[in-house]
Amino acid sequence: MENENSISTNLPNVISGIDTLYFFYESNDAYDDFFLEILDQLEDSKGRFDKRDISYSNKDLKVSINNQVFEFNGKAQGFYWFTHLDNFLTVGFKDNLTNRSLNDIQIQFTAVGLYTLGLKALLRYVDDIFKEVTTDYKPITRVDLNMFIQSDLSWLDKDMFVSRKRKYTTHLKEVSSKYRLQTLYIGKEPFLLRLYDKKEELKNSKKSELMYEYFLNNGFTREDDIFNLEFELHRKYLKTYNIDTVEDLLGHAEKLFKESMNAIRLVDLSTISENAVNTANRYKAETHPLWQHISDSYKLKDFLEVDMPLERLKRKNYSYTIEESMKEHIALARKYYVHGGIVDEQFYDEIQEAFEKSIEPKYDDIKNPIKLQTVYVNIDEQVNLKELSDLELEKYVKTLELKMTNPDIDIQILIKKHQLAFVELEHREKPVQQKFPF
Repeated sequence: MENENSISTNLPNVISGIDTLYFFYESNDAYDDFFLEILDQLEDSKGRFDKRDISYSNKDLKVSINNQVFEFNGKAQGFYWFTHLDNFLTVGFKDNLTNRSLNDIQIQFTAVGLYTLGLKALLRYVDDIFKEVTTDYKPITRVDLNMFIQSDLSWLDKDMFVSRKRKYTTHLKEVSSKYRLQTLYIGKEPFLLRLYDKKEELKNSKKSELMYEYFLNNGFTREDDIFNLEFELHRKYLKTYNIDTVEDLLGHAEKLFKESMNAIRLVDLSTISENAVNTANRYKAETHPLWQHISDSYKLKDFLEVDMPLERLKRKNYSYTIEESMKEHIALARKYYVHGGIVDEQFYDEIQEAFEKSIEPKYDDIKNPIKLQTVYVNIDEQVNLKELSDLELEKYVKTLELKMTNPDIDIQILIKKHQLAFVELEHREKPVQQKFPF
């Protein structure tokens, strides 16, 4: 286990980022009709289950917005909540009859969206989905500015911290196992510091492989400890720095993180007398070298460089809906009818019988399954891209492209691997003909 002295002499690797982002969209005059269309889609979705007397949960109800699919979460605080099909974001649509607040559309970016697509791509993607019912104004409601730290910080405790913002430091909480600190909270909304063992959090998390892939490609190892330090900042606090919109935040995030690090400091208690340690004079202690290192290292350039073409995102999330299927069936039935065919119940019974036969596995397919050619190692294994030769890297990219249409592979992790591989190719100044296979 690392301790305070070893940390002081061996400063750890760190990764800067934004771990959470919540904001509103200002809606335009088209919102009311848009909202009613969402409700109509919900009712249609419920009706298909009710017609067949099939039970369903909220997540079984889906709506399509600008050809992107969202699952229904339920209604809370006058908003109808939906989650993106690939879990990139959650969105709430206000019911003006039950909620009279100013803004109609609330967006919450998830860690899956941020670490799979990158913040810039995610913002462009969401702007495009809701462009017909929103303006460019995006007032921010919450952001978590964070730093991942490749080090064991379980030796820390709340008594090592001081603050110049007294009203935000009256709430202190530690969550510890028998042997080590797991989580430390200092402050409360609208200004909260949270420090926790990231590896412990990921033990039972569905996003663990996504996060470890992200860590590996940013210079971390899977074996060593990883802690996350984050400042949870809400709109009330952000407004004191004249930060109103998402654009304001991105322009001032680095300065805001450093201000937060100065507001709550980890201090080196060895720089003051023993008598002063348990008094109000603790604030006179020097800032701990680890804290200074974290503050000085917070840079968002690499985090914001992660990007993805918008058209690629839109195609990947596309889901063929029942409405589109019905339109195509009607068009084909009309064509058959125009050419003298009889469209009746027997017609559809024959189609149903033919369909069921078409999806049955064939004996020859089972006896002689097609074997896919493996271009590189199993992509489920973690790969350090920087250790690959140019040829190995190009083969690895080809393998990812071949797997893009495999429905059994987690597409979120696959997109992230593909994206990081192309970033590495570009850093090596290798020619890239196309960034995505389709």
